[in-house]
Amino acid sequence: MRLLLIAGFLGSGKTTLTINLARAAVARGKKVAILVNEIGAIGIDNQLMRQLELNVFQLFGGCICCSLAGDLVSSLQQLDTAYDPDLVMVEPSGAAEPGNILNALPYYDGRPLDNITTLALLDPTRLSELYEVLTPLITRQAQGADWLVVTKADLAQPEEVEVAVRIATGINPRARLVKVDARAPLDQALVEEWVG
Repeated sequence: MRLLLIAGFLGSGKTTLTINLARAAVARGKKVAILVNEIGAIGIDNQLMRQLELNVFQLFGGCICCSLAGDLVSSLQQLDTAYDPDLVMVEPSGAAEPGNILNALPYYDGRPLDNITTLALLDPTRLSELYEVLTPLITRQAQGADWLVVTKADLAQPEEVEVAVRIATGINPRARLVKVDARAPLDQALVEEWVG
């Protein structure tokens, strides 16, 4: 079973990217499940995804990187047993730290997770301001990622994209970096890399 973790601060484009990748995976014949983590008691993202006829499972009332880590593990095990997905996409809350989520995975004892990929999304239109006030959170999200994804590259000013790239590579120079447009179709090489 493949696991794709899509992290990023609120408004960074997690839901848009998750939907686009889920649709691409389904079009490739993959059986996809999406786990959405909402800190509050009411989920908006999961309702949108369900309207689009995607298989969405939700975790409410806390963050899967800390208070709901056990719920994440049990949800993965239930999905493995009851649904048997090829790909599980996890969209944590905007406050989640991928490293903490990955630390919970050794407690999962279902089918092997043969490919775990973590994306950290960065919105260049707001990153400079957010970085000043949310440095620990944004830094930890980017440090725990395999891929740094600068979203909304078509909506941002070129200098905003440059700043986002500079910040991202300064935080995590080992991660692969890619810029994606908000409205353009995803590059098929990225789809292959992320969802198989």
